[in-house]
Amino acid sequence: MASAKSPDRWKARLLEGGSTALTYALVRAEVSFPAEVAPVRLQGSVAGVGAGVVSPLGCRPSWTTAMELSAEYLREKLQRDLEAEHVEVEDTTLNRCACSFRVLVVSAKFEGKPLLQRHRLVNACLAEELPHIHAFEQKTLTPEQWARERQK
Repeated sequence: MASAKSPDRWKARLLEGGSTALTYALVRAEVSFPAEVAPVRLQGSVAGVGAGVVSPLGCRPSWTTAMELSAEYLREKLQRDLEAEHVEVEDTTLNRCACSFRVLVVSAKFEGKPLLQRHRLVNACLAEELPHIHAFEQKTLTPEQWARERQK
């Protein structure tokens, strides 16, 4: 581990693929005011700073996502792209530490497809959003399966 007397060694280690915890500590150590931290984080100018950064506490800071993900946004996108007849999206994020969602998608596009192919369709639809989501649970049904489940 580099000493406090050699900040250049820390920077060199970061450029060689140092840990995200070390990156986080370095970014915080190099700035004296919180207002200076936001531009550095958003620009990702220090190696390792970006969507994959995890604080020492294990939480993904809110500034890591380039887009604001909401249940409504995901619901509309799934409904439009998969021509779904029914979509439910539940935000299961605890304490706003990391994004997590549970979805139910009912679409005729799932007809004749096994579960893995259905999930791949959903994943393809949300390809841009999934890297920013920590946990994602999905249930995919055909309209016929959905009608049977509602009768239970």
